Amino acid sequence: MASQALVNKLNAYSNSLISKYGRNNKLPATIIGAEFKGLKKVESSGKVPKPISQYLSKELVNNLGALGSKGNKYRIGCCCEVRASNQIFLTPGIITSTRNINFTNAIRPRTNQVIQRCQNCQIIFG
Repeated sequence: MASQALVNKLNAYSNSLISKYGRNNKLPATIIGAEFKGLKKVESSGKVPKPISQYLSKELVNNLGALGSKGNKYRIGCCCEVRASNQIFLTPGIITSTRNINFTNAIRPRTNQVIQRCQNCQIIFG
């Protein structure tokens, strides 16, 4: 379960996106917060992150297929869960499993609607 501090950080991120773009199609489809041992990261869906952690890349490829290819309805590596957790995995000294990262609910910033985790991310993050 995500901390209230992370939820607050996600809400601030959402508000900054809305201030920058308004409520239009320039907003990312989804945003999420991820945390592990005090690290709190927020990110949006988008392109496959570069650089991407070797561990995370291996998990995605071994369980779903090539990065950027179509997985279970969605492109592999483009979800906000992947992009947020990647920031954690790239932090020096952090060694963990995809199953140990806590997430907020994913939300659609345009509508503030909670978005269910896709099948790709269910496989990788539980």
